[in-house]
Amino acid sequence: MGEASIAIGATARAGIAGVTHLAPRTWAALAVACLVGLFGRYLGGAFVLLADFAAAALAYGALYRAAFDGPAGLAGLRCGREEALIAAVQLLLGVVFLVVIAVLLVVVGAVALGVARAAAPGFDATSSEAWRAALSGPLAAFAASLAPLASLAVLAWLAARLALAPAASIAAGRLRVLSAFDLTKGRAGLLVVLGLVFYLPSVLIAASGKAAFDGVGAFLVQAAAVGLYYFCVAPAWTAACVHVYRHAPSLAVAEPSEA
Repeated sequence: MGEASIAIGATARAGIAGVTHLAPRTWAALAVACLVGLFGRYLGGAFVLLADFAAAALAYGALYRAAFDGPAGLAGLRCGREEALIAAVQLLLGVVFLVVIAVLLVVVGAVALGVARAAAPGFDATSSEAWRAALSGPLAAFAASLAPLASLAVLAWLAARLALAPAASIAAGRLRVLSAFDLTKGRAGLLVVLGLVFYLPSVLIAASGKAAFDGVGAFLVQAAAVGLYYFCVAPAWTAACVHVYRHAPSLAVAEPSEA
């Protein structure tokens, strides 16, 4: 309870209010983002990533512009500075996470190799059967699973610490990603919890639809998940991040340009 619960409650309420305040002001941009996202899923493959990248730039550019009372454009639809900043933030965050994931994969592999060699003397790392035999025991399997779980925790923590990069960039009018790290000090747990609450429904709908349906049925479920994401989840997450950004204690001193 106390300050933490008050902060979570206030931020959650700000996020929920964002759905009713931001979505009507940016409905055209959100609708186009939905269509772009669905088109990418229809094409499949690498087009999914490219479509999601473009859709996120359109949607979040419009949402953050509306949250900071910028020019509305055509119901949020425009290709301006905000969309360019969101695209740049996405690219830089992608590079950061690729580097971190590469390092974590090396660590996970080293831990798994160490556990396998400890569990099976004379272990042959080139044999898949040797891997299965070495990690088949409960103790070895448990020890080997700790590294991937810890890696997921690190990625969730890093995502939370960098969650205010879009808000900081739009508010400052320039790219701020690594310098926005300090704005989430002491608030990583709050953002992880809210991220799970906001994002989980659309993820579950998309995953369950893909597993339970084929053809047109699966595509319709995907369409529902995409619509839920852009018209509910994205406005809620944007409003929550803007709320945290405006109440960040280091906001007054966190204005240097990106290094």
